[in-house]
Amino acid sequence: MKNNNQLATAISVISIGLSSQAWSANGELFGIDYSSSGFIRLEAAAKTVGEENPFNQRGNVFNGVAIDRDGGLNAGTLLGLNLPFSVGLPLTDTATRNGEQANNDFNFTQVRLENTVQLRFSDNWSATAKIRGIFDAAQYDEFDPNSVNSNAAGFLYGEPNYFEYDDYETGGEQNRLEVAGDNYMVDFPSLYIDYQNGPILVRAGNQQIAWGQALFFRVMDVANGLDLRRHLILDFASEEYADERISSPAVRVSYQLNASWELDMFAQAFQPTIYANPNTPYNVIPSQFTVHDRYSDANEKINSGFRLKGNIGDFGLQFMYTNRYNPDGVIRWTASNVNRDAPGIPGSGLILSQTPLEIDPTGVWSAEEWFTYAGMARLDGVEGLNKLITDFPASQLLLARPVNGIDAAKEELDLFFILTGGAGSVITGNGMGGLRGHIEREYKREDVFGTGFSYIFSGEPGSWLDQLILNFEVSFTPDRVFTSPDLGQDYLVEDEYISALVLEKYQRFSREFPATYFVFQWMHRTESDLFGRHLSGMGGTSNNAPTGVDGWDGLVLALQQPFPGLVWRADLSVLYDTRGGIFVQPALKWKPSGNWNVEAFYTYIDDDISSDANVNIMQTFDWAEEFGLRVAYQF
Repeated sequence: MKNNNQLATAISVISIGLSSQAWSANGELFGIDYSSSGFIRLEAAAKTVGEENPFNQRGNVFNGVAIDRDGGLNAGTLLGLNLPFSVGLPLTDTATRNGEQANNDFNFTQVRLENTVQLRFSDNWSATAKIRGIFDAAQYDEFDPNSVNSNAAGFLYGEPNYFEYDDYETGGEQNRLEVAGDNYMVDFPSLYIDYQNGPILVRAGNQQIAWGQALFFRVMDVANGLDLRRHLILDFASEEYADERISSPAVRVSYQLNASWELDMFAQAFQPTIYANPNTPYNVIPSQFTVHDRYSDANEKINSGFRLKGNIGDFGLQFMYTNRYNPDGVIRWTASNVNRDAPGIPGSGLILSQTPLEIDPTGVWSAEEWFTYAGMARLDGVEGLNKLITDFPASQLLLARPVNGIDAAKEELDLFFILTGGAGSVITGNGMGGLRGHIEREYKREDVFGTGFSYIFSGEPGSWLDQLILNFEVSFTPDRVFTSPDLGQDYLVEDEYISALVLEKYQRFSREFPATYFVFQWMHRTESDLFGRHLSGMGGTSNNAPTGVDGWDGLVLALQQPFPGLVWRADLSVLYDTRGGIFVQPALKWKPSGNWNVEAFYTYIDDDISSDANVNIMQTFDWAEEFGLRVAYQF
C-alpha cells in the first residue's frame, strides 16, 4: 500500500488558485466575465472474476506452478562443448516461478477532482483552463520486488508506480503540463486561449483535437494519442475517449469559408500514447519485459494537418490529411546494458549486457512461459528467439544458435534458462531464476489521408428510416511502420486502410419516454487490430507459432434510454470482434439532484465464444470483468 500522506500533497497542488466558494458561479471579476464548474468524484471498479491481470508479476499464470524444463542435450554432447564451469546431469529440471499470486477485490480505486474556468476578456478573446487531479488509493495486492529477490534495472521495475513516466533510468512526467508522483497526478487537460473574429477562430495552448464522426472507433481521430494509465479503455463506454485522449500544446485555426464549408488546420507538439506502468492494475505489456522509451528522440517534433468539411446538397463531406509521429510507437529488441553475471558463470554479465537479456527472477523462467506469453502478446516465440540471437551476436557467445521450429526453440530456451541459474540449475542448484527481455519503443513519422461522407435519410415521421444518419469514413496510411512479431531490428512496413460505417438514430417508442438513441458501427482494418498490433502476430499459443489473420473487423451496438424526468438513464455498449470475442457493458446513470451524479456499470468480456482466444482482441483484457461505480458531487 502507498503512503496516503501523498493525498494531502496532491490536493494541495490541485487547490492552488481554486476555491469552490470563489469559483463555482458565473460573474465578473476585474472587468472579466468568468464561469466555473467542476466536480469531485470517487471512482472504483470491483472485480467480478477470480482472475488477476496476467501481465503483472503477481498475476503471472506460472506463479507457483512447477514446470518441467528439458534442455535437450545428453552428456556426450554437453561434454563436447568444453563449458567453462562444472555441470551436473541431467540437463533437465523442474522450476517453480517464485512469484506470489495476488487476490485483489478491486482493479481501480481513485479520487478525481476537476475544475474548469472559462474567461471572456472581450468579444474576440477568451480563455479556458481545466485542472485535473487524481489520487489512486492503491488498495491492491501490490508487487514487492524484495519478496522475489528482484534487482531489475530501470526506474519503474521495483514497487509499482501508477503515474510517473519511465525513461528507463529516471522518472518524471512525459506530459508537459503535468505533475506526478507514484500514486497521484495533476495536469491541465485544457489550457488555451481563443481569438475569434468573424469566420476565423484561432486556439493556442494545450488542447485535444478530435476529428471524424465514428464513435468508439478512431479513423480520422488521429491528432492525439491516448493516456491509458487510469482505467485503460474500460471507463464508462458512452464517454468514448474523452478522458483517454491526451492533450498536447498546439495552434489550431478554423476558418469558415462560406455557409457550407469550413477549413480546420493545426500544428502541435508530438505527445505519445502513455501506457499503464508495469505491475499496475491495467498494464498490458508483459512485466517480464523492460521498456526503454525513446520519446526523447521525438519530443521536439511537430505534427500537423488539416480537414476540409462541408456539404453538397444532402451529403456531408470531409477530407483530411495529417503528417504525424504515430503516438503508439513501435517496439523491438534492444541491448540491456545490464552487467550482472549468471550464477556460477563469471564474466557472463558483460556478454549479457550486449544482448536484450538481464538475469532477474522477474523475467521468464521456462520455454513454456516464453511461448505462452508470446501468444498473449501477439508475438512469434520462435522467430523472436532467432532475432535475439542473430541481431545481437553476443548471444552466440553464450552458445545460443538460431533454431528451426518450436520444438528446437523450446529445447534451446530451457537449456539457456537452466544454464543461467534458474531454480534447480545444474550449475548451482539454486540460482536466481529468470531472464528479463529488454525492448525499446521508437516513434515513426507517417502520412494519414482520410475522407468521409454523411447522409441524413428522410422517411415517414416516426419510422426507423426517418432522420437516420449514415456516416462513412476511411483513412489510408502508406508505408505505416509496425512492430514485427519477432521483435527484430527491421520493422514491418505496410500500407494500411481503416474504414468505419456508422448508423445513428433517435427513435421514440412512447409518449412517456424520451427518444432512445441507437448507434451501430462496423470497422475494418487491413493490417492491424484495434490496438494497432500487426495481424501477422495473431494465433500463437504455447504450442504453435502465430498463423496470422487477414483483416480485422469489429461491430458496435450502443444505445441510451433516458427515463421520464431525466433522473435516470440506461446505457448499453457492445463491441464484437468477429473472430469470437465480445465486450458488453450495461450501465445505469442516476442524477438525484442538481449536484449529485451516480453512474454504475458492469463490464463483461469473453474472448473465446466462437474461436481461439489468440485471434481476437478480447484476450488482452478478458481478466478485467468488473463492476464500476462513480459517485460525483458537482459544483
